[in-house]
Formats: sequence, C-alpha cells, structure tokens
Amino acid sequence: MPLMEVIESVANYPSQIIERVPEGGSGEIKYGAQLTVRDYQWAIFYRDGQAMAVFEGGRHVLTTQNIPILTKLVTQFGYGSDSPFRADVLFVERKIFPNIKWGTSDPIVFRDPDFQLMRLRAFGTCAIKVSDPLLFINNLVGARECFDISDISDYVRQIIASCLSRTIGSLVASIVELPQKYQIISEAVAIESRKTLELMGLEVVQVVVNSINPPDSVQEIIDKRTSMAVIGDMSRYMQFQTANALEIAAESSSGAGDGVGIGAGLGLGLMMPPAISQSLASMDTASAARSSEPSVADRLQTLNNLFEQGLIDEATFQSKRTEVLNAI
Repeated sequence: MPLMEVIESVANYPSQIIERVPEGGSGEIKYGAQLTVRDYQWAIFYRDGQAMAVFEGGRHVLTTQNIPILTKLVTQFGYGSDSPFRADVLFVERKIFPNIKWGTSDPIVFRDPDFQLMRLRAFGTCAIKVSDPLLFINNLVGARECFDISDISDYVRQIIASCLSRTIGSLVASIVELPQKYQIISEAVAIESRKTLELMGLEVVQVVVNSINPPDSVQEIIDKRTSMAVIGDMSRYMQFQTANALEIAAESSSGAGDGVGIGAGLGLGLMMPPAISQSLASMDTASAARSSEPSVADRLQTLNNLFEQGLIDEATFQSKRTEVLNAI
C-alpha cells in the first residue's frame, strides 16, 4: 500500500450531484493526502464527523491523524486493524442541471370572468444547481455515498407547482391572456421558488412554462369564438359555403350518384340563406334590364331609315354606323 494517496473524483454520470470518497463512508485518509478538485466541483473534507473545510478548484493537502505506518503501530492493540481517526471527502457538482420536467399533479383552480371557475393544468421545465454545498449536504444528502438529480427532482416539481398556483391568479385576469404571459409567469415562479429552495442549498436558475391548458370543454368554446372572429361577415361566408356545396353536388351528380347529387342540391337550395336569394334576384333584374336594350341590328336599321328619309347626311350615317359596329 502506498504511503501517500491522491483523492479525486471524475464523475462519469451526467445526472450525479455528489460522490463520496471512500464510497462506503468514512475511511482512513492518510496525513498529507493530495486532494485534487476541478473547477466544476466543490470538495467538503470531513474529519471526526465534522466538516473541516470546503475546497474549490485546485490541489490541496489534507491534514489527518492517520500518519502512515506510525498510527497503525500505535492503535492496532486497542482498536484492531481499523484506525479510530476517520475522515472522508464529498465532491459536489457546481454545474447546472437543465431540462428537469415538471407538471401540476393536481389541477389549479382558476376563476375566469367569462367561464367562471375552471381547472388548469400546466407543464414545463426548469434548471437548478447547488448554491451552498455544505447546506445541501447537511439538509438533503446526509450519509449517502452518492446522490442523483432524480433524488431531488420530485421535490423541485412540488415547489414549482405550488409557486405557480399562488402566482398565476395575481398575474392573469383571463385564460385568453395566458399564452401572452408565459414569460412573465415563468420569471415570477422562478423568483418565488428560490425563496424555498435556497434553504436547501439549491438555486433555481430558470423556469420555463411550456403550456397551461384549460379543460377540453372550455378549449372548444375558445376555438369556436376564434373561428367566428376569423369568419367576420357571416352572410358572405354562407354564400361562399353554399356555392362550394352546390358545385360539389353538381360534380357528384354523374353516374350512380345522380339521386344523391340532385337530392343534395335540392336540400341546399331549400337551406339557401336570404342573402343569397337576394343576390340571385338582383342578378335576374340586371339580366332583364340588359335584355330591354335594342340590339345591334335594330340600331343599324334605325340609322338606315334616318338616312333614307334625309334626316341625317351620309357623313353622320357612316360615323354612327362605325360606332355601333365597334361596340360589338
């Protein structure tokens, strides 16, 4: 066994927050052990059950009572093979853990001025990191030899959902405003949740609200209102829809579907709105007005009669005749 030792941690698991050395708990770390801490870590040195120091990135020399060879010779008669001078090191990740999904396990009761009381469900993601390693170890980790982000994610979800239920009522007056205020709600929930999580040595870096959904029945009503607003002039919309339906019925009236097409056309004709009937009536009136106008042949015959009777000269006759012919 070497007289000196090097203690370090290279965490290979992206979700791992802490790692204890030695793994099984406190051990016999030798006097003068070299502790290597990377910039993305903290290292907490425990000796005789107490946290002696929190080390940041760099190389550090540990001071224990386990002097190589000498300590074993002195203590083996009273304590056996194990040294009574126990020590261990906990490495804590300083990085940000993103994409922690959260959601409301119980719906949030919301009072809307148009739809009254309703139940909302919300979903999103958040990002957290350890802000105080000693507080985090003492309050959440304890004697565990390793700690994963999944061990804390449920607690974080509950905190965020609780803050959301308290925040949404003060920031939103109607569910119609919800999509426009996702960013404001996210920032408010992040600020509110920090007050609770900082007591555990954690910090909420970001909260993202992806969706806040009303019940399906309310969503259907909102969709209908939106469709009505897009349609605008209902009479013109009905004319357009009826014209399309008549065209489809006419196209489907060939072959074996003659009866179906004719029946559909008759049914649509009976359901034709008054606005369309008025439009067709105006078209008939315009056609009748156009049919009362004299034809080209009648106008040429009238010009010829006037010329033969000597009422107009030849130059006028030729000029008017040309105008009539050009108008065809």
